[in-house]
Amino acid sequence: MRNSVFPALMMMVLMTIGLFTSCEKDSDLTTSVVDIDNYVDSTMYDMQRNANCGRFGCYELVFPITLNFPDGTSAEVDSYEDLRETLYAWKEANPEAGERPELAFPIDLLTEDGEVVTVENREELGELRRACRRDYWRNHGPRGHRNRPMFCFKPIYPLSLTFPDGTITEVEDLQEMKDVLRTWKSENRDAEGRPKFVFPMEVEYEDGTTATVESPADIRRLKEECAEGA
Repeated sequence: MRNSVFPALMMMVLMTIGLFTSCEKDSDLTTSVVDIDNYVDSTMYDMQRNANCGRFGCYELVFPITLNFPDGTSAEVDSYEDLRETLYAWKEANPEAGERPELAFPIDLLTEDGEVVTVENREELGELRRACRRDYWRNHGPRGHRNRPMFCFKPIYPLSLTFPDGTITEVEDLQEMKDVLRTWKSENRDAEGRPKFVFPMEVEYEDGTTATVESPADIRRLKEECAEGA
């Protein structure tokens, strides 16, 4: 009888140890996922707030943008969804990293007046942030940032840009607009005025619905509605 009971007891002990170890591993995995999510949330929140852009900002980022990572690598992303996935993958591959990636300058921002501003450095970004006196971020922190809409709206291509000298250029996609803006900026560094979107223009909300924007006043109204409704 003793010989038959001992193996059964040993089996129960081993099963209990295995179950405990499995639960411990699951707990570690869950903690890791939560840590990565928090890292991504905080990074995206800081990027948007520092540029005063997105749903709670005065401006909208013009994609694509480039990220510089602490390990010296970089990556180009063409949407907030792509940004989140890229941040998640990098942090997953670098779990011990405490530093966060930064936006690579220059970046382009769409203002509430329909202008596209090329920002060359942190100083210019600070000036642009201070130029908008409304603080939509006051009651919004990084916690749960991934569950909130990232942007108010984005332009639907093709669209047209008008330049200070009166010329108008149609662009077919994000990358072409970026290239056109860079070329214009490099050839007109002393120009007064900025490129602007030609109205009316079509925009898309994060839920996929669209709207026609008739004027800069419509952009300001949409930004206010986005911030109030979040």
